[in-house]
Amino acid sequence: MRSTYEKLIPLIREVADLAWPAMVQGLLTTVVFFTDRMLLGQYEGLALGSMQISGPVLWSVFTVFGAFAAGTMAVVGRAIGAQDPERARDTAMAVMILASFLGCILAIAGWFSKGAIALALGGTGDGSRVVRELAETYMGINFLGAPLLMISIGGMTALQASGDTRTPAWITALGGFLNLLISWIFIYGHLGAPELGVEGAAYGSLTAFAVHGILCTVALFRKKGLIGKAWTIPRLSPSLKPVLSISSAAFGERLIFHSGFLVFAALIGRLGDVAMATNQSLIAIESLGFILSSGFSIAGGALVAQKLGAENPDDAEYCAWISTCMALLILSGVAFVFWFFPRPLLELFSEDPAVIELGVDCLKLAAFAQPLMAITDTMGGALRGAGDTRNPMIISFIGPLTLRIAACWFFAFELEMGLIGIWWGTTLDWFLRAVLLSWVFIRGGWKTIHV
Repeated sequence: MRSTYEKLIPLIREVADLAWPAMVQGLLTTVVFFTDRMLLGQYEGLALGSMQISGPVLWSVFTVFGAFAAGTMAVVGRAIGAQDPERARDTAMAVMILASFLGCILAIAGWFSKGAIALALGGTGDGSRVVRELAETYMGINFLGAPLLMISIGGMTALQASGDTRTPAWITALGGFLNLLISWIFIYGHLGAPELGVEGAAYGSLTAFAVHGILCTVALFRKKGLIGKAWTIPRLSPSLKPVLSISSAAFGERLIFHSGFLVFAALIGRLGDVAMATNQSLIAIESLGFILSSGFSIAGGALVAQKLGAENPDDAEYCAWISTCMALLILSGVAFVFWFFPRPLLELFSEDPAVIELGVDCLKLAAFAQPLMAITDTMGGALRGAGDTRNPMIISFIGPLTLRIAACWFFAFELEMGLIGIWWGTTLDWFLRAVLLSWVFIRGGWKTIHV
């Protein structure tokens, strides 16, 4: 018993040391996300309305094409654990080249398709013309920053896989501060700058992309970094093959999830303006749970990869379960707040009595989903860290794309439960994924995967 206790304590510390900077990074990103929209909302209603088009599009596109992060985490983490600096260096360098290439493709494709995207999602009426034009402007500028954003995704993931989650957190903090500063200056025209509105907000985002991309590259090339000063361009095919092999299923998983997300958003749109406003407030509040569980998912995935690289699958399993238990503990606290203080939380985002009344019951239901979210994210992160991206992809097809949409439709429309029915559907989705991902992890097939 004593030896087990002595073995677990350092592993708990490892998980905690990696998790808290990752959570800080997520919190900083979310603060910037909501502050940007608050600035635009105070500036002009049409400007904020345009973000309903450009925001989901950019989030979905960048998330799907950033799927190479899953392979990066698994391969770099394995190399670090196996004390194979040459493989870690070659993989990190190859990933940065891949990220630059993908970013350039996104920049070109996004720039030339921004008008068609705005037209498809913003409608063809004269009343929506201004909103479409604003969304087109915002998307165009952000798509130009895609190469730097893709580089930052690759760089931050490589750093996290190596066990360094603090550097990405500091980089995110600096990029977030500059984003807010530039946005504030150019949205309103402060300090003698021109008043640019939505265009100014886009310049703020572009600044953050640049800071993230440049500083991640510097961090990788520093003396004690993953790549270091004595670097050479690796042979791309052998270096990228395992990354792309693992990432292909992660790409499918994200594509499936975001396809389901768009259908899910359309269902909420059918419920009316009050339901849409309430759901936006609820998602903003629930994002706290997403951030905290994501931090433990990153920590668990990185340590699973490292321990497997060191040929220590037992410690890898311990790290995954420790991450899950810690996430469960933290998100149970979040659930407590959601259950007992729903009204004060909703009042932070809306003064509309109808929104608050509708949101109270939904937020109490979201309290039950928080522990399920903890299990889903940490188990999924552990499997991806081990190189198993196929099972999470299959489970995403069963959950978000199938069960969630069907359950949301049934409860919200067939049973006429409205928005509360939507949240019943999402809670069932979290439950199913938590059970299936845990079952896959317990079976232990991930221990035999070679990358």
